[in-house]
Amino acid sequence: MKKVLTFFLFVFLFISCQEEKAFRPSPYLLTDKNGNPVPLPKDKLIVLNFMAYSCSACMKEMPVMKKVIKEKPFKDKFQIIGMVIDSDKGDLSDPLFPIYPSSSQNFVRFPVPGTPTTYIITPEGKKLVVIYGAVTEENFRKFLFQALKKAKKSK
Repeated sequence: MKKVLTFFLFVFLFISCQEEKAFRPSPYLLTDKNGNPVPLPKDKLIVLNFMAYSCSACMKEMPVMKKVIKEKPFKDKFQIIGMVIDSDKGDLSDPLFPIYPSSSQNFVRFPVPGTPTTYIITPEGKKLVVIYGAVTEENFRKFLFQALKKAKKSK
C-alpha cells in the first residue's frame, strides 16, 4: 500500500511540476474558427461586427449597416467584417459584409459582452469606436463620422 501511495504521490508531483503551456494569442489581428487569418484591408477602417444568427437585433442591423456604408461620405473608407459567434458557418458571398465564424482568440482583443457588439478599428487594430447593441441609420452615421475624425487625428 505504501508503494502505491508513493507512486501516486510521485506521479502527482511530476504532473504538477510540468511546464504549463502559456496562452498565446494569435499573431493575426482576427482569426476564423479554424485559426486562419481573416483578410483585412490595409487602406480602410474596419467595422468589426460581432453577431449571432440567433440574434434578431443583429439580423435587423445588417441591412442598415450595408446601406449606410455605401453612402458618399463612407464609401471606400470602411469595410464591414462580420464575426458570427453562434455558428461554425460563415457567409463570404457578400463582399460588402463577409461573415466569418469567430475564434475565441478574437475575444482577447475584442471583448464581446453580448451581441451585437461592433468595433470600428484601424487596419492595425486600434479601437476607434465601440458600439454595444444594434445601430440605427442615424447613430451608425454618427459612429462612422466619429471614427473618421479619430483616425484623422491619430495620423
